[in-house]
Amino acid sequence: MTTFSPESRAVLKTSMGDITIAFLVDKAPRTCEHFVRLARQGFYDGLTFHRVIKDFIVQGGCPRGDGSGGPGFTLRAEFNDTPHVRGVVSMARGTDPHSAGSQFFIVHGDAPYLDSRYTAFAKVVEGLDVVDKLASVPVGENRFRELSTPRDPVFINRIVLEGVEFDANDLAAGTATAGGGAGAGAGGGAAAAEGPGAAPQMGAPPAAGGEEPDDDEEGDEGEDDGGAETEAEEARGEAGSETGGAEGESERGDSERDEGDGEGKSATEGTEAPAPREAGRTRSAGGAKNGGNGARRGGRRRRSRRGRGTAGGGGAGGGGAAGG
Repeated sequence: MTTFSPESRAVLKTSMGDITIAFLVDKAPRTCEHFVRLARQGFYDGLTFHRVIKDFIVQGGCPRGDGSGGPGFTLRAEFNDTPHVRGVVSMARGTDPHSAGSQFFIVHGDAPYLDSRYTAFAKVVEGLDVVDKLASVPVGENRFRELSTPRDPVFINRIVLEGVEFDANDLAAGTATAGGGAGAGAGGGAAAAEGPGAAPQMGAPPAAGGEEPDDDEEGDEGEDDGGAETEAEEARGEAGSETGGAEGESERGDSERDEGDGEGKSATEGTEAPAPREAGRTRSAGGAKNGGNGARRGGRRRRSRRGRGTAGGGGAGGGGAAGG
């Protein structure tokens, strides 16, 4: 069992200075115990404040550094009547009220619409000036296009506990739990429980379906993009098929015109041929021209044979007559 003295506190040794928080054990005993266990095991050492919104909150404690990670297990909510005013420390969570894991936020500007919706478990007693500096760092867009990601990381170097005692059984149980949780948090086991951000958007009460866009929306958008690409490819394929069909019809039309040109040359030998548009058509025209000459020569030979046959017949007849 973890024992908290009246002076129990935690000193967050950050890269911008120390922030000392006092625990509200009477308001959220399980949450306070959960936090100090993780702190004692070194879970927070080297993590960052990944979400910073001036006059609203500074949020940290994500092993992934983007708001999607946790220790691999979750904690039941302990909502209480502590108002979310400047300096209050509260547990971050996803859409499920009981999805808090390791992420927490420090309120920078009064946010009464967070009251009774997030588990307040501590308050800043020293180092509010450090919180002010932290809240004023330059930020860029996060994966949800929210201007909240510090351009230069602000680290939680370590957390020093004061006035907190652990018994042997508690230490053993806590070490086993955290040992499995750290791997799960880094590998994605707590991402679904802890959610993408936890604290709601500034200036508006939290929505019933969740505080920030989730990963599923981005996945759907990707699928839509993929579907659009597939449709575009199919359209291009159909256009190619139509073009190929048009080209085939054009080639067949050219071939038929070539044959017509050849027949025309046979019938009208003296007609001048048009300038050829393709090499294949030149050969067809030439072949038709040769075919016309051959037909003319064949006609002459047939006329010659007919002439010879007539002359021979006359001679024979004449011979017979003369002989008679």
